Parts: sequence; C-alpha cells; structure tokens
Amino acid sequence: MGRRQFCSISFLTIAILSIGLSACSSDDDSVSAWTGLTPTAFGMTKEFVYNYNSLYYLYIDKDKYLDSPESYIGKVNTQFLVDEGYPWDFHDIYYMYALMNDPFTNYMDPTRALTYISSWMSSEELMGAGFELDSLKMPDKYIIGQIDRNSPADKAGLKVGDEITEIEGVSLTNETVFKRLTVAERGDTITYTIKRDTTTLTIPVVIDSYRSPTVDISFKDSIPVIKISEFTAYTSNDSGTYGEFVEYLRETEKYKTTIIDLRYNGGGDLDQCIAMAQTLLSKGDTTIGIISAYADTIHKRQAFDTTFYINKTDGFAKDRYFVFLANGRTASCSEVMIAGTVANKKYPVIGTVTYGKGIGQTRSVTPSYSIASITSMKVIDKQRISYHKYGIMPDFTLSDDDEALEKAVALAKDQSYVRIAGYGTVNTGNFAKMAVEPDSMPGFYLLPNEYRKKF
Repeated sequence: MGRRQFCSISFLTIAILSIGLSACSSDDDSVSAWTGLTPTAFGMTKEFVYNYNSLYYLYIDKDKYLDSPESYIGKVNTQFLVDEGYPWDFHDIYYMYALMNDPFTNYMDPTRALTYISSWMSSEELMGAGFELDSLKMPDKYIIGQIDRNSPADKAGLKVGDEITEIEGVSLTNETVFKRLTVAERGDTITYTIKRDTTTLTIPVVIDSYRSPTVDISFKDSIPVIKISEFTAYTSNDSGTYGEFVEYLRETEKYKTTIIDLRYNGGGDLDQCIAMAQTLLSKGDTTIGIISAYADTIHKRQAFDTTFYINKTDGFAKDRYFVFLANGRTASCSEVMIAGTVANKKYPVIGTVTYGKGIGQTRSVTPSYSIASITSMKVIDKQRISYHKYGIMPDFTLSDDDEALEKAVALAKDQSYVRIAGYGTVNTGNFAKMAVEPDSMPGFYLLPNEYRKKF
C-alpha cells in the first residue's frame, strides 16, 4: 500500500506523516508489470523491482539520478552492511536509494520499519497524569500550571490553578515528597487533594497513556501566542493538530491580533497545515500549489499533476491580524502554512530564514513490509514561485528567540505592518546529502564513502 505524504524534519530523525491519498500498489505482480522488469533478471528480487518501479514513476528527479536497474545489483560492500546488522537481501535496494539526490528519498528494511510505522500519523504517546506545576510557585505551593488536553488529569477534572495539598493523604512538604508520591504505572490510581478557590476537593486520577498535544498557548503582554510543535493527524485532539489550533483560535476570538510561533517546527501532515492556513484566509484565496508525480501505467511513464488549494469559504479568523515567528528549523509544513498565509494577507514574519524544504514525499509500505520514502512533490505558491532550498525570508531578522518574540509582540500590538520580504536568495545548503546528520537518514550513511555520490 502507498500513501502520499509531506515530510517533517525533527533534526534527530526524519518523521513522515500521511495525508491519506493512494499512491501506488502493493501487489508484487502488478508493480513488476509497470516497466516490464522480470524479478529474477540480473538477480533482482520482487522487492527490488517494486522499489525500482516506485522510483521510476514517483521520484521527481529520476531522469537525472535513476540509472538502469542492473547498475545497482551486486555493487555494494555486503560485508560492511552485514556487520552493521542489515539483512543481506536488502543491500542492493539500500544502495539504489543512497544514490538518489535528496536525503528524504530513503528506505528502511522491515527490521527497522516495524517500530516506525505507528508514528506516521500520531504525536508522541505519553504516560502519566498529564499535568505540569507552575514552577514559579514551587517549592512553597504546588500549583497546576498546565494540563494536557484529554490526559488522565484533564479527564479526572483537575484544572489549571488548582493547588495540590496532599497526594494519597500525605501532605506535601517538599519537592522530593511530591515526586515520590507521583510515581505510578498504567492503571494505577493517584488521589490528589486540591484547593480550588475556597473549596477543597479530592480527585482520583487513573494513570494511562495519552497522545501529547502539538499546540500550546501562552500570553505575552496580553497578546495570545499560539505555538505549534508539529502537524499530525492524531494528537490529544480527535482532529489532530488542526483541531487543537482551532480550539485555541476559538478561545481567543475576542483578540484582534495573535502570534503564531512555528520556530523549531519541522513539519508533518500536509492536510493539517493547509487546513490551518485556510482558517486565516478569505474566500477565493489560494493557499498553496502542489506539483505531484504519479504513475501513468497505461503509457508506462512518469506524469505530473498540479493542484492548487483555494478557499471555498471565509476562514473564521480571516479578519484577525497575525504575526509569524520562524527560524532555520521551521520547515516543510510550517513553511507551507507561512507561505500560504502571507502570500495572501501580507502578515509579518520575524526570526531567521526558514529551512527551505519545498518538497514532499510519497511513503509506502512495500511487499516485504519495508518503508520506502520517495520525493514526489514540489511546493509552489499562488504565483507559482518556489522557496525550495532558499527558505522564507523574515521581515525582521532576529536570531535571539527572546528578542524575536519581543518584536513580534510590538508588531502585533501595532497591527499595521505589511510584509515586504519574500523568499531567500542564498541556498541554505540543507539539501546536500553530506549536510544531513548521519543518524537521521536511513540507508545513505550505511554505505562506505566510495559508494556515495558527491554533490
């Protein structure tokens, strides 16, 4: 089975999240028929044929970098990969993907893919009660400063501002006692005694796992600051990051201006970030365009389709003034949200030049239950201009996070600045393979230096 996706950059790992559109078949015989390859020819396995055909039809740079299938057979240092624990029957496939030109086109054999599949569309799974204390009030008082949505604490009825006075009937005398009393496993019940205004309540909380939130809100000089950490379909909200974002927009409807913080957000699910941008736009606004490669199996060739996302109705926050915070780790879907919004509304962007990832990937589970990720999409704005490799320029360049926030607050209060900056003019260098951290790219760095193309 295959799915088209946008890719997120975590800068430790490459996390890919599905947007749920069918991309390619998982049937061995049908994929081998795409190009007429015979799985046994030149020692090719069915898994190799599936992956070669996937690259042939979907990889946007295949004309430059994909050679004939036999050129990848038997060329890799097998003993090197065996010593690293990689199954021998996937070595030729690793080699083939390693010679493609971007770090997001890669392969994971089934021994590595199994634990990764569950994270495609979900935020991190957490275990615990799901609240944090207001550290400014400790150690004298134990005040709840934050509660994760749909966490055990939230479901039990704990609220921000509650003062915890006892746990399991034991008075809290210091932080060490607090930490010891909160140690628990899934299914355990912890009973909290809390003060809420003038009322004392006893609330049992059943410890369980829950999805971490991906959106948070705070206030700076009475200006809402909505921070988005990633874009994913399944989070603490049933509607994913989009649902969390909409909740906070609704809660702050009375405010005429808001800061959206996308610093250190490596991206994620394309459906989510497009829908979120559309809540800020007016009817008829064009959010973004996606050029996608697909398999024209009738003519046995690669074909391309361009889709523009246009607002059919007004977004409910279209009249609010927004300021965006971004930096060099703002990438992928975060850039889509910024570019799609500011191309229409001309809101300011504060920080540093973004990562410059204007491409997306198709990810498929292969016949052997491996994972293949192939760059098959390019992003263009409403003017058909790409920011890929160059990033989005800020209107005010500030590398210090606190200074950038202060400037964003000043602009949010004024509500008059009209964006004049565009896209970067200097290549960020993020798409040379050697610039990628070795542990963040499955496949490529497993190969000895002599097998790597230099770019």
